[in-house]
Parts: sequence; structure tokens; C-alpha cells
Amino acid sequence: MDDVIAVLGATGRVGSRIADRLLTAGRRVRAVSRSGSALQPLAARGADVRVGALDDSRFLTGVLTGARAAFVLTPINLRSPDVNGEQRRNVDAQLAAVRASGVPNVVMLSTWGAELDEGFGGVIGCHWFEEGLRAIDGVHAVFLRPVWFMENFMFGSALIKSAGINGLAIGADVAFPMIAATDIAAAALPYLLEPTFTGHRVRYLNGPRDYTMTEVTRLIGGAIGRPGLRYVRLSDAVLYKGVTSSGALTPSAADGLLGVCRGIDSGAVRAEARSADNTTPTTAEEFIRTTFLPAFHAEPAASLGARLGGLALRSYLTVAGG
Repeated sequence: MDDVIAVLGATGRVGSRIADRLLTAGRRVRAVSRSGSALQPLAARGADVRVGALDDSRFLTGVLTGARAAFVLTPINLRSPDVNGEQRRNVDAQLAAVRASGVPNVVMLSTWGAELDEGFGGVIGCHWFEEGLRAIDGVHAVFLRPVWFMENFMFGSALIKSAGINGLAIGADVAFPMIAATDIAAAALPYLLEPTFTGHRVRYLNGPRDYTMTEVTRLIGGAIGRPGLRYVRLSDAVLYKGVTSSGALTPSAADGLLGVCRGIDSGAVRAEARSADNTTPTTAEEFIRTTFLPAFHAEPAASLGARLGGLALRSYLTVAGG
């Protein structure tokens, strides 16, 4: 066995940052993605790039064979007609590949709430994955359980531009933890660089502190020059119609988003108590300034039709008491 580190999802929000840090550290990286063109920057830096799907167990077995450690995940495909079904196939293929390849050390991108065996959107896929890895003899695994991604702030961009409000199906004053993807990559790195862990370990990643969506919206409004930007708790029906009619999410993905929102809103999806070990440095203020703001300004302005739709939504919410 050599010192190769396999990174699945190497062009994603977390995997790309892990691959970058490993290459910077001079490690041998085997990078996996569906897109060959997206992998080219990693190939140019010396990574062994492999193009294939996460539901192809034969392909993944080849990827993991000979690797000292692997970063694995079950991403949410927002375009999938069956999000949980796709997760199930991805999980089963990766578990089969871990067994067949004999890779001894695995770092899994899981999620808060993965201990729950009931469905809260894509959370259930991480539950299946964790349980499956625990059942494989001889595999040492770290389960990273990050909280709500700050990258999800971008889902509000279209609503802000078209309707002049920010909204989700989460109570305005519900405080919950949020994290930036860069901090997840930083937490994963030591386990991959020096995989000396044994058995199974759960590592929560709770972000810098808890925020409410009202507070996040105030921060976004200040950053984009709209200090009066308002957060509105959308009903499940309004959010579902908005994200599906715009084409942002499939009906299955929209159901998943609503499930996660319900889990957060009710407190069913929760992280462990905050500690020095699970607190990460990037604040929402820093994330909005360095990541959200450039992406927000790079997106096209809302079309006339979208603005009219936004006006109709604002009128509806006013009548409905939102």
C-alpha cells in the first residue's frame, strides 16, 4: 500500500478544497469527479484524476485500491428526480468499493442529524452511510458532521433580487449553527494526512456560533447595500412552489429541503453542545464578505418576469401576514 489519498467529489465544495490542500502539502492525490474538464486544474498540479460516477462500485473499487486513506461522501443532486434513491445507490456502491478495495482509513463527510433513522431530506443518506461503514470489519472511520452550510445562503439570491426579501421555511428567530465549507476541509485534512485514528469517531463541526435567519439577512442586506432587507418565514407550500417553478430544485430535492428545514425548525436536527473542538473560525460576516458577495454580484439581475413574480409574492405574503 502506498501513500495515495483518494478524494471522491474532488470538484465539490468540500472535496475541491481538500484536494487543493493535500496537493499543496505535497501528497499524492487520486481525485474523482464526474467531470473530466473540472478535474483538469488538479491534473495540472499532479493529481491522478479519475472520471466516473459514485454509483459505479467497480470504478470506485479501482479508485480506492492501494489508497492509504479516502475521503467519501453522498452529495445531494438538486437535479435528481429521486434524491434519496440516488443517495442509496451512491452509498451502496461506495460501501462495496471500501470492502473490495481494502482501504483501511476513511473520512466521511456526514451531517448533523445523521444519528436519526427517520427522513429529514438528505440527512437519511448520511445515516445509511455511517451505519454501513461501521459494519465493515477492519475499516477505521471518522464521520464529520458539519451543520448548515453557509454556502446555502446563495439559495436566497434569486428571491432577494426578484422580491426584495430573503426567506426559508425556518422560523425567523430560530438560532442554529452554520459553517463554511473551507472549515470542513480544514478539519478533514489532518485525518487524511496522518490517518492514525482507530475504530469509529464522530466529529461535529459547529461553525463559529449560532445565528438566526433574521440576523443572517441583516448581514446580507448590509453587505449588498440593502440595510432594510427583510427575512420572511415562508410556508412549506410557498417555498416548494418557488424553488420548483423556478427550476432551481426538482420536486424530490424540494421535498428534501423542506425536510431539513422542518428538522431545524423543530429542533429534531441538532448538533452536540458547542466546545473548543467543534467550533470553527469562519464567521457569517466573513463568509458573506468574501464568498457570498462576489457570487451575488456575479449572478444576473432578475428578469422582468421574475421581478413581477417577486412583487406578486410580496403582495401575497403581506395579505397572508408574512
